[in-house]
Amino acid sequence: MQFDGQRALEIVRRLTVEVGCRFAGTDNERRAAEILRDEIAAHGYADARLDPFPIDLYEVADERLEVEGLGEVPCEGLLGSEDAPDGVSGPLVYVEGGEECHLGEHCRGAILLVNAELGRKIEAIRRWQPAGVVVLETTPHLNPRRHNIGHEARRRFGTLPAVRVRHDVTERLVGFRGRSARLSLRSTYRESQAYNVMAELPGTTHPDEIVVVCGHMDSTYDGPGTLDNAAGTAVVWELARVFRQLGSRRTLRFIAFSGEEQGLRGSIHYAKRLRKEDKEAKKDKNFVATGGKTELDRHRLVVNIDVQGALIASNGAWITGPKDLGAAVRLLAAESGPFFTVHEACYSSDNAPLSDAGVPAVSFGRGGPNNFYGHTDGDVFELCSAEGLEISGRFIQEYIRRYIASPAMLPFPREIPDEHAEHVKNYFKERFMLRLDEGVED
Repeated sequence: MQFDGQRALEIVRRLTVEVGCRFAGTDNERRAAEILRDEIAAHGYADARLDPFPIDLYEVADERLEVEGLGEVPCEGLLGSEDAPDGVSGPLVYVEGGEECHLGEHCRGAILLVNAELGRKIEAIRRWQPAGVVVLETTPHLNPRRHNIGHEARRRFGTLPAVRVRHDVTERLVGFRGRSARLSLRSTYRESQAYNVMAELPGTTHPDEIVVVCGHMDSTYDGPGTLDNAAGTAVVWELARVFRQLGSRRTLRFIAFSGEEQGLRGSIHYAKRLRKEDKEAKKDKNFVATGGKTELDRHRLVVNIDVQGALIASNGAWITGPKDLGAAVRLLAAESGPFFTVHEACYSSDNAPLSDAGVPAVSFGRGGPNNFYGHTDGDVFELCSAEGLEISGRFIQEYIRRYIASPAMLPFPREIPDEHAEHVKNYFKERFMLRLDEGVED
């Protein structure tokens, strides 16, 4: 039984052509989740199910930017921006990357031009009460991306009207600084529901040892998210088909997470549930004294699969955990190919919340020139190939078979070196302004 690239490619087609954009919390995302549930159930996973979780859903209905002497400038509203249906006006002021050294009284009441993502910079920017912000796209030849003003930044610091413009108009806009501009934006916000999809292959001899094999099935607001990450999800789902036939000594839990593109919402929800149950169970001193194990304790490893499917590409593996995880990748690559570059780092995806809870992880990615289109409307089905999927898929299949599914004893200890753990904590602190160990409520 071998990983079949054509089968995986058909899953990619269904997610990206049949469904299209799968922004978490939308009807399309729910439709994609149901397709994946039914697909894996058809391979004998009777427990295939949707795992719902709450999510904030921002959608932009209309946006407009007009500049004196330049006229209307095409733009895209940023998700999570403050609504400004009647428009705001002010002079254009260029503040480079929005660092505090570029801010001051000259920003008050102005439309700021910023050549960087807002993120936590929005705190310092809002302090000077600008009328609005225009984010300048820094990558040439791409349509402007509607990146979120992150959930945590919005809740902690507030927001303001913000749009994004293409790179090819940025220098013209900066050349018009000091001129009057008007920005209008109509957006909606509602509490919605998104869905992780999961199914489990019980272990034959070690069912209490759980290995999560996962990838995210959602896309950004802007496009179909083919390489990132319909292709990674397809690899996970084809591996589920293969191991249903091959079997595994320990339990393999296959998960298509959602909300990754909105800040790892689905995997944070999953990890928080495990942490909450773990915390409650361990309040019972008898449970601890008798060596009881919670579901979190039973999680031994995460295999995360993100950004796949390109034919012209190179392979990488990112390790958060014992060095043997990376050594096994190098050994298998040296024996049979393809070549992998191994990094000891916290990969920025759904592996991270479980690693923050103490579960080691290996993340597989395949990067090439077509990754340039990630998070844009250019990440289309035509970029993906059956051969590209098969290159990674067969390697990961053998990695799982050799080191996870077949051994009498899992060769990787459930431990994360201190420097890796610190890297994960800093990742959540700097990128998301979160500490996942502070409380367990959603």
